[in-house]
Amino acid sequence: MKIILFLMVLQGFIFVGSISAKAEPESSEKVKKVSPWKLSGNSALNFVQSSFSNWAAGGKNAIAGTASSNLKLVYKKEKITWENTLDMAYGLTYQGSDRSKNNDKIDFSSKIGYFAFKNWSYTFLGSFKSQFDKGYAKYPVTEGAMYNSRFAAPAYIGLSLGMDYKPCPDFSLVISPVSSKFTLVLDDTLSKLGVFGVHPGKKAYYEFGAYLKSTYSKKLHDNINLNTKLELFSNLLKTPENIHVSWELKIDMKVTKFISSKIEFQLLYDDKTKIRHDDGTLSGPKVQFKEVLEIGFSYSF
Repeated sequence: MKIILFLMVLQGFIFVGSISAKAEPESSEKVKKVSPWKLSGNSALNFVQSSFSNWAAGGKNAIAGTASSNLKLVYKKEKITWENTLDMAYGLTYQGSDRSKNNDKIDFSSKIGYFAFKNWSYTFLGSFKSQFDKGYAKYPVTEGAMYNSRFAAPAYIGLSLGMDYKPCPDFSLVISPVSSKFTLVLDDTLSKLGVFGVHPGKKAYYEFGAYLKSTYSKKLHDNINLNTKLELFSNLLKTPENIHVSWELKIDMKVTKFISSKIEFQLLYDDKTKIRHDDGTLSGPKVQFKEVLEIGFSYSF
């Protein structure tokens, strides 16, 4: 609960601390035809390489690469708004013949809103989260090692109905008292183990509850952008006090037109998720934390 309160305060502080900045004045020139669709995004490709030859201090040749893409498609006309976002990333690290993942994510969200009054809209939100490749508890992967995850194992599908508070284009707070969460483990081997909260032998677990999602983006400087997202879910049918937490913070820094740097933090907590250790034993649940730093080529549109 302390973690949840801290994240909510931090999310609010980031928003309140910069809400005082005034929006740029709109151009007085009228455009004859304006499309209701707007597409924007960023794609990046990053590499890290190291090589050693007769190096007295020791070391191992390594190469790492990460590809990521963030896309946003928005439809806005009269009282209807439809926002779609897709966040993907995949990266590998090679040390000699050893291979390991350094990033792997699929995060899709679609939100349809209908204006209600002032800064509020009725909204329906759908989301899908998973990964591309198998994940292991220990790297390098030995022959016959058991994987922890793979595509659609797990996968999370969320459906929420509620209200969206949007006082400015950069901030959104979705409050949903009616929300469904589906946890899928579409892999026979993992399903038999009963991981990610799914009962052994089953491939899906359903939860009904209340959901909150807060997103905020801010241009801190000409070449520095901040994006943060906080999601909270409470299963009202079972242990509503055990709130599921997902918090992300991204800082994108543009060095030149095609070279950029990005740092990403992610915190997760789900009372149904157990942690698999190197020796194959399970423990948990525990707070999960991930940090990724990338430098490389990027293109924004």
